[in-house]
Amino acid sequence: MSHLISVQLDVLGGLLAELRALGLELGGEQQLTAASGQALARSLAGPVGEEAALAGAEWAAALGALAARTLAVAATLDAALAAYRTADLQLAGRIAPARPGMPAVPR
Repeated sequence: MSHLISVQLDVLGGLLAELRALGLELGGEQQLTAASGQALARSLAGPVGEEAALAGAEWAAALGALAARTLAVAATLDAALAAYRTADLQLAGRIAPARPGMPAVPR
């Protein structure tokens, strides 16, 4: 049994924009977190500073992975959106009004 899937291309485009923005924001947070960990290592002496630096580096790595995966999902969604739009234009090209004022019919 097949099911009908309805896609609202403009809404999908909005989601794509949000995913891209989130990926870029997470990338910026990664850089800030890495820098903060290094600053803590310089500011705190001994094992406390080392642990703070390690925690900052690990958290920055997690943010980097999340940013990369978010941008990968955005790229996949971008490709899907482009394919849907192409298919929609092709379908629209096959439908033309029989005569002005008459309903559209497939060619």
